[in-house]
Amino acid sequence: MKRFVIVFCVLTWLWLVRPETIISQATQPRADQAKPQSSSIVVPAETTIPLALKNAINSRTAFVGQAIYCETIYPVAVGNRIVIPVGSYVKGTVTQVIRPGRIKGKAQIGLRFDSITLPNGVTRSLRAGLSAAGGLGNETVQREEGRIVGEGSKGSDAGKIGATAAQATVIGGLSSRSIKGAGVGAIAGGVGGLIWVLASRGKEVVLPPGYNLEFQLAAPLTFDRDEIGAATPYDEGPALPPSAEKGPKIDY
Repeated sequence: MKRFVIVFCVLTWLWLVRPETIISQATQPRADQAKPQSSSIVVPAETTIPLALKNAINSRTAFVGQAIYCETIYPVAVGNRIVIPVGSYVKGTVTQVIRPGRIKGKAQIGLRFDSITLPNGVTRSLRAGLSAAGGLGNETVQREEGRIVGEGSKGSDAGKIGATAAQATVIGGLSSRSIKGAGVGAIAGGVGGLIWVLASRGKEVVLPPGYNLEFQLAAPLTFDRDEIGAATPYDEGPALPPSAEKGPKIDY
């Protein structure tokens, strides 16, 4: 009789509780179960990364295809975790070289950034363009073309012609001791200065070692978490030292 009651109770429970309910409860994740953490960290597009140039580039001697070498000078962090540390290596290429003209036309150097290597050796290809540059001169950056444009030489050219004419005026005046001689000297000096300017080029673009550059990512840069350091429980922020339960005793 007792066995019959047990069997009846089991059958009644199975009839009341449908199998799909049992399955759904078994497969439903627990609310307190932590979601699996992503295995990758992504540096988003349009992130800017500042650099320092390591090898000198000069528009007089540079050529298309020449390699440029840089190092990062400021860390890039994602989620309070440094992904690209200071001292990471960036390799690029000279894409365009334009010498300054003899009468007009500014010097130009185009740059492209091809790869980045972290200090631990992890390397990624880059899709990035020049976004900023800064030095001691008056160069400008054309971001769309990814090139640095040198400063013009109109003012200096006029100064050279004027200085040459002034020198010739003094020499002509002293040699002939007359106003006429000074005028002839001024004309001759002006012509000589003009010829000198026409025979010389404008200012070159000179990028010395340590010259500051900045590129902007055109596509995201993805790293595995293990590639940028061992996983820690502090990925969302730096670890704080535990505070002492009892502070040191201070005698007043």
